[in-house]
Amino acid sequence: MKYKEVPCGKQLRHWLELQFVDEDNHPVSGMKVQLEYHPLATAAELALWARGGHTQFDSTPPPNPPAGVTDSQGLVRFDGLYWIAVDVKTDGQQLADEMEQRPLSIRRNPNSQPVSNNIFRPETRDITWRSDVQEKAEAAGYIHHYVTIGELGDRLPEIEGWTEPQPPKFHFPPGRSLKGTEIAREALDKRHVIEICPFRAWVLPLHDTKAYDLANALNLGIMADLVYAAEANNPTIDYFFRQKCQDLSCIPQLAEYPNYFHTLAVDVPFRERYQPPLYLNTGKEAQGEGDTRLFTVECASHVLVAWCGTDSLLNVLTDLSFAPKRCLPELAGAGNVHGGFLNAYLLAKRKFGDKLSGVEESLAKGSKKLFVCGHSLGGALALLYAAEMKVSQPVLYTFGMPRTFTRAAIASLGGITHYRHVNDNDTITQIPPDADLDNVFYEKWGPLGDKLGFDWSLTTAAGLSVAVRDLTYQSAGLTEKKDPYWHHGSTVIFFRAQQCAMRAASPYQKSPIDGQAYARHFVATKLYVVPSLNEECLKSTGEHQAAFIQCLNPASLAKTFPQNTNPALNGTGTDPRSHSMAHRYLPYIHNQVLELADPARDMHRKEMRVMFREEVEKGATYSNQDEVERNREFLALQDMLPVALRRTQAEETGKNALLRFAAVTEEEVELSQ
Repeated sequence: MKYKEVPCGKQLRHWLELQFVDEDNHPVSGMKVQLEYHPLATAAELALWARGGHTQFDSTPPPNPPAGVTDSQGLVRFDGLYWIAVDVKTDGQQLADEMEQRPLSIRRNPNSQPVSNNIFRPETRDITWRSDVQEKAEAAGYIHHYVTIGELGDRLPEIEGWTEPQPPKFHFPPGRSLKGTEIAREALDKRHVIEICPFRAWVLPLHDTKAYDLANALNLGIMADLVYAAEANNPTIDYFFRQKCQDLSCIPQLAEYPNYFHTLAVDVPFRERYQPPLYLNTGKEAQGEGDTRLFTVECASHVLVAWCGTDSLLNVLTDLSFAPKRCLPELAGAGNVHGGFLNAYLLAKRKFGDKLSGVEESLAKGSKKLFVCGHSLGGALALLYAAEMKVSQPVLYTFGMPRTFTRAAIASLGGITHYRHVNDNDTITQIPPDADLDNVFYEKWGPLGDKLGFDWSLTTAAGLSVAVRDLTYQSAGLTEKKDPYWHHGSTVIFFRAQQCAMRAASPYQKSPIDGQAYARHFVATKLYVVPSLNEECLKSTGEHQAAFIQCLNPASLAKTFPQNTNPALNGTGTDPRSHSMAHRYLPYIHNQVLELADPARDMHRKEMRVMFREEVEKGATYSNQDEVERNREFLALQDMLPVALRRTQAEETGKNALLRFAAVTEEEVELSQ
């Protein structure tokens, strides 16, 4: 059947303006842009018509218009277009190369944040949210599009170091990649602003400094918690580095119900991203043995090694194997080391020596720095590893770690930058006992030494006084300390400071008077105390000095915080409840960073500190003067903490990281013990 031809005159033509910008609304110039017409009918429409016998319709679109190139404003115009939907495409390699160099904007879309199942956490999603580019475009009457390079490029670019069969998921969304960005025919005769997401990835901004750094503490603390993941059953570590660190819609975070710990993260060119992490577990190999776990991961700037802490019965037995062994030459030049920790460390080396040598090969290239972390047993293993890698000058942050080396060994490890975090009277930080186990326990009782160590740990876990323990040992003749276990590193303590004042029992009494009834009144707050900041204060001059409130007396501080041991601040008891990484250590670090990142924010911890400070001064006349002076000293150290974030704040990328962090995170619950 021949259809009747109907003259319809010349077809109306249309125009289209496309303006390409990055997230900071800066134009993307010199980019080749191609429009591709859609077919005149879809496959589904053709199939439907064919069932009705209509098979002669030719859906082939007209020839595509000539390609254009964006000008200095990122603008390109196409005229003479047919009224047909088009796909906008650019050269995939040119686009990737250009967008790798463009930084992210500060604001991220809150609707991309994980949905919280915590009834105590308010919802942060906002359906009215608009990017800065979108607000300006829509205000000018333009149509806005937000795209990744995969939704705009015409081909896969060459991605340095990428070996996966599929391209990066965030930048190349499955089902939408390499198809172009569609402009409907009804949207012709208008300007479209196409906001392109930079081709970047997240990395942790770790600082190679001997001074205490809060960004290091937060990020390495999260890594020390992440390594506990049961990777064989749920690849959390792999997902964190290969998905979360490549998903630019939100900064990487670790969920530890009921907490959400956001990292401090900066965006870098995609080629400088984290490579796939290497997770190692001695107990999960074909010939499984022990339970030593760790992961290593590296990016263009650093190598990170995180060691797992006590998480199984085998780990507990390792902790309680107190018998000291002679230090290997590669660890320290003299002294002893905790036998259980050494065995666990050597097991990892024997099983994974070839894989760990990859870290040394990366460091040998000279451009990367080594960062090491661990919690509990993981802190001890991290210290052993740092001791062996001391030539590489590692930066080590540990949390709730036990004593590992003896005094003679510690003396040869002074060059390692190590900050050892202690939460109040955390039990694990007090074992093995500060005693000469090699020369006393094992000379006096031989094989009973391990048993005595175990008995001591039970005594400590029960919260009994260290003084009671020491009296017991002294009665048995255990007073000699030739080479006792010592702690390594600079102490950072989360301390529950208390102030006791005498208050009149009657509201009509103005002050305690002889013969009148009065009662003791306690007030307390948790403080984040970094004694080494006072050393920075003493060394600083000029404008750097102004960053500190006032330097403290070094002699007084040394008495309160003696080297190589735990400060006895809350009596001599211990509390195993203070040991949890996720629920005791991380909340204090997380909240301290948030407080300094957003000073104007109302926070419970700030209110408690103000009340405590007022109470200390109000009751100074009627309180124990030693206690008053000590609490003033602790508050002064707390006031020095902004200095620990100045390296992050001095960098533009660091300032942006803090703004992003403050925009999405909240104050976490700080448990008092």
